[in-house]
Amino acid sequence: MRHFCISLICGLTTAWGAAGESIVVGKYPAKIVPEQISEIHLKENGLITDLAEPGKRLKKDDIIAIIDKEQTQHDREDMELTLARERISKQDEMRKLEAQRRQVAFYLSLSEGERRYNTDFKGADNQPTPESLQDIDSRIDLLKKELATLERRKQREFDLKHDPLTVRMPFDGQLQYNVPLPENPQEREQGFKLPENNMRTFATVCDDSAYYITISIVEGENSLLNEEKFSVSVALPEGKKLNGTFARRMIERAGNGDALIYYFKIPQEDHATAHRMLGSRYTATLHYEAEGEVLKISKAQLAAHPQAVHCDDWAQLVEIAYPGYSILIVGTRELVLSKQP
Repeated sequence: MRHFCISLICGLTTAWGAAGESIVVGKYPAKIVPEQISEIHLKENGLITDLAEPGKRLKKDDIIAIIDKEQTQHDREDMELTLARERISKQDEMRKLEAQRRQVAFYLSLSEGERRYNTDFKGADNQPTPESLQDIDSRIDLLKKELATLERRKQREFDLKHDPLTVRMPFDGQLQYNVPLPENPQEREQGFKLPENNMRTFATVCDDSAYYITISIVEGENSLLNEEKFSVSVALPEGKKLNGTFARRMIERAGNGDALIYYFKIPQEDHATAHRMLGSRYTATLHYEAEGEVLKISKAQLAAHPQAVHCDDWAQLVEIAYPGYSILIVGTRELVLSKQP
């Protein structure tokens, strides 16, 4: 309930407000936005299968759709077949080297006399030495590294090609398709392609964990106020309101410049209403909770003050008309003054 007292000061109608009053700062263009939003684009226009249910709330990394699933499976089988051949080949080489290592190790374990009766290396130009064992071990290690490197490279090539074809949720939220889907459920299950001229944004994902009313405050005086004292409301049909409490403010790119955007969090119980309001534009009323006694003055009346023609701005005129007061809020039609300390 408001507790403004109306009086006449210097010929001007003035409203006195008590501490804690919710003062209307003005009306601002507003939008309803979710915590975050992401557009999903398809990397290729292939056969689309495994569609998630439209309008369903999904978790992060849940599959939205898969493109060319059958081709992906064929490529995976080809990769696994290639790697299987390489493993057999490398393992065969390693078995031969391990057998050779056992022969060398046995030969080196013999005495000089015993070696004369060993036929494994009889007539060889180079007799085994301890270094021979190190060489064999190095060749076995090299084969293992070559095989591991090949497996990683083949898997990376496969992932780079096919991971983008599995479309996943970037975060928890609600999914909305932006393209026409086949009405026949069987056609959806079997897969379908989009027309080449219809490769626009495939889907939009909305993080519905929080919703905000956003406005841009361009008045320098108002942007210096304690933002924790701000709140907003948006009028709804049947006399209802959508309210928001201050959450944060951010500098964001807008048009050709930057804008100071204030975010006001909407209560959980109004999330369903807020979700239906996404994408539309509204008018929000910005409120400010005064910390001390304030005066509300009509700009039109203050502009009629005899000294107005000699003043360069509102602050100078307020100093003359209301000594001891300074501007707290610059509203659309009013100024709100606070007593100077």
